Amino acid sequence: MLMTDKATFAPRGSRASKFRQLGLYQGAEPTRTWKPGKVWVARDGIFAKTPKCLNSYAPFESHLESLGHLLLSVDPRIQYYVCQPNPLLYWMESNGGGRVRREYTPDFIALNKDERLFAIDTKASYFAEADQWVSRVAAIRQAYRFDHGVELLVWTERDLYAEPRLSNARTMYRHRHAPQDPSSEYTVRRTLEAHGGVSSIGQLCEEASIEARCQMAEAFGSVMRLGLAGEVVLASGAKYGRNTEVRFNEAAE
Repeated sequence: MLMTDKATFAPRGSRASKFRQLGLYQGAEPTRTWKPGKVWVARDGIFAKTPKCLNSYAPFESHLESLGHLLLSVDPRIQYYVCQPNPLLYWMESNGGGRVRREYTPDFIALNKDERLFAIDTKASYFAEADQWVSRVAAIRQAYRFDHGVELLVWTERDLYAEPRLSNARTMYRHRHAPQDPSSEYTVRRTLEAHGGVSSIGQLCEEASIEARCQMAEAFGSVMRLGLAGEVVLASGAKYGRNTEVRFNEAAE
């Protein structure tokens, strides 16, 4: 599925009920509001979401949160996600020996292609290491795991700014829109098949551009979109370039 395809998220039965409880459903409204006035608008902006994002609109309230959107949008392992989902109810021990109920809203809930669920929080290291968060994170993680079968991930700036992951994600995201003429994508597939399923970006683009009589940039965009769809896997150890290895994704076959 290319990123321009219409989302077809339609779970049934107990899965649908579980996902809706978490806030993972088509057309989900972001639940977080901000003062003054409890306005239903993010402070920082609206992400130009892709079909992987099921929200009616996709706000972000920090630069780190916008990077979380970006990385989830281009990760071929992710099926769908929502931002600012339904809050989690969890319990913590109070100083008096009792228990107090609290709420926690992560930045994202994501479903990967192995049907695993993740709650993801993008948080600056300063706050991730602060006593207030450290004292609560174990209870939050336990509640997600035992009550919902969800794993909690905390992405700090060290994760979100990591290279070459971020540069490659930005490159892929720029090429997310399918062209009017899909012939270059068909040609890239045939070219990769002719090379036994393994080639390089440079070789694919040169040969495909000649066969399809298209610009090198069009062929490059086709490689990126096939990567976004999970149809091919691009070596991620360095920034994408002519020598980057491209191979068919055997898991997608």
